[in-house]
Amino acid sequence: MRKAVLFVIMFVVASIPAALQAQNRDGVIALNGGRNAVRVKPLGEKVSPANVAPSKLVKIYSNLGTGNNLYNADSGNGILGNNVSGQLYPEWVGCGFKPKANHLVIEIQVGATWVSGPNFLIMSLNVNATDRPGKALHTWHFKDLPDFGTCCTLQTGNFARGIPVRKGKVYWVTLRNRPQNQDTWEVWNLDSNGESGLWSNDIGSGWEQESYQQLNAFGVFGK
Repeated sequence: MRKAVLFVIMFVVASIPAALQAQNRDGVIALNGGRNAVRVKPLGEKVSPANVAPSKLVKIYSNLGTGNNLYNADSGNGILGNNVSGQLYPEWVGCGFKPKANHLVIEIQVGATWVSGPNFLIMSLNVNATDRPGKALHTWHFKDLPDFGTCCTLQTGNFARGIPVRKGKVYWVTLRNRPQNQDTWEVWNLDSNGESGLWSNDIGSGWEQESYQQLNAFGVFGK
């Protein structure tokens, strides 16, 4: 029993420097080499009006919340370049969904925020390729994301002509940094409902095979 107690104490003490080293920005803690981000200090006024999808569009998939709780403002997965100071890995993230009917995707919304570096982000809608994101069907570019820890501005990509998706097939919404912005650190915030689904990431060696875990905040809408 004494050995077990000593192990716990040593583990806690050893964990403290790692947590402090990962705190690259005031109030933001990076975990797992930067792959997860948590805000531990209030940022002040956190609420801004949400740009929700037009009511004329059909919800193909969405885990977005409502009102001032569209996404988890204080927790998410890092969208990282190769040269983010203090972080061990780059990271791209993909979330999967299955349409319940054939649709045309007109709009995709994600809850994504910015921590440091050039404030640009790339989103794509991808087909499935052996249980991970495959070829991109369309790509959108965003800039001037809100600060991590704020809510509830959504990044919105539109495609008026529509992108066909088929009933029961897996598709992926992915986020990544721009190739020229390898020091960018942004966050795909977790959904506020704790909804789980197909999830994949790329930490520099290609997309990982899908796992089943809590999803990041996004909605897919269309006709």
